[in-house]
Amino acid sequence: MILTILTYIIIGLFVLLWAHTGIPKLFNIARFRKTLKTQYMPAWLKPMFAWLIPLSETAATILLLLPSTALIGMYLSLALIGVFTIYVGGIYFNMYDKYPCPCGGIFTKMGWKKHFKVNIMLTLTAAIGILLMELGY
Repeated sequence: MILTILTYIIIGLFVLLWAHTGIPKLFNIARFRKTLKTQYMPAWLKPMFAWLIPLSETAATILLLLPSTALIGMYLSLALIGVFTIYVGGIYFNMYDKYPCPCGGIFTKMGWKKHFKVNIMLTLTAAIGILLMELGY
């Protein structure tokens, strides 16, 4: 019972996270596209990522809300937060020349150290969520 409740809490956490970050990007795609232009990545990737990131975050939200696809949504959540954690880790360890944050919501107000720590915790939380769901909780 407790593990089932924990699973629902983890799902709810990621629904809130992805809805909070992905949906606003879709509604203001021009602003997000402009922010991506300042990111440290190959220029040819930026137009694709301008749509891929918010659509993936929104897809994760929808997948997590449906019981039949929640596990897929949690795997997508782990992949997304894992990639974001690697990116923020690169910023935290000064691996890039510039590091503006295209993040959404509360993440724009965090320093890089806190952002990195939160992302690590979210990555671990997603992995725990997958484990619980795979075990049937």
